[in-house]
Amino acid sequence: MRYSGGLTREQFMFNEMRITARLMADGLSDQEILAQVYDNNLFQYPTEKEVKSKCKACLKRLAFLKEIPELMEALMNGTVSEAKQAALIAMMLQSRLLAEFMITVIGEKYRSLDMTITKKDMNVFFSSLAQQDEDVAGWSEKTVDRIKAVIRNCLKETEYIPPEPGSETLLPVYMSEELVQVLKDAGLSSWLPAFNVID
Repeated sequence: MRYSGGLTREQFMFNEMRITARLMADGLSDQEILAQVYDNNLFQYPTEKEVKSKCKACLKRLAFLKEIPELMEALMNGTVSEAKQAALIAMMLQSRLLAEFMITVIGEKYRSLDMTITKKDMNVFFSSLAQQDEDVAGWSEKTVDRIKAVIRNCLKETEYIPPEPGSETLLPVYMSEELVQVLKDAGLSSWLPAFNVID
């Protein structure tokens, strides 16, 4: 999977993901889901264009999660913490860049008991990536800055970092034993350190 700069257009969209997953579980087609979300203003967005683009983004992300029904169930009906973790996993499955950031930066922080996440950590990650991949090397500074902002927003939404702007504290997160087992069964054991699960 190539690195994609598409994260600049993405948001965490927790409520939207939960709504879309529940409609999907009702057996509706993608077109029917789009119609339901739009006709009933389920996302509470002001414009039709925004509703449709965000709903399509949710459907694309959920297509990855459908392969792991336990995570779909956690997203739809789990605690807020479990559901947000399932939504984050869906985003990681869609984005190689986000997955690698979570594993190599956040996972390594938990492994080494370094409970900070700084601008320098972000910069080192992206400069290392640019050295390894010519697509990333070709991204503008503006694109990289927008991707960093999306990642920080994801970390905030999932309570890896405090809501205060500029905080460099990394908070400990907890993943239930059930979800740990789901990731192991799905062949994603290498992702566990990103959720503060260190063997």
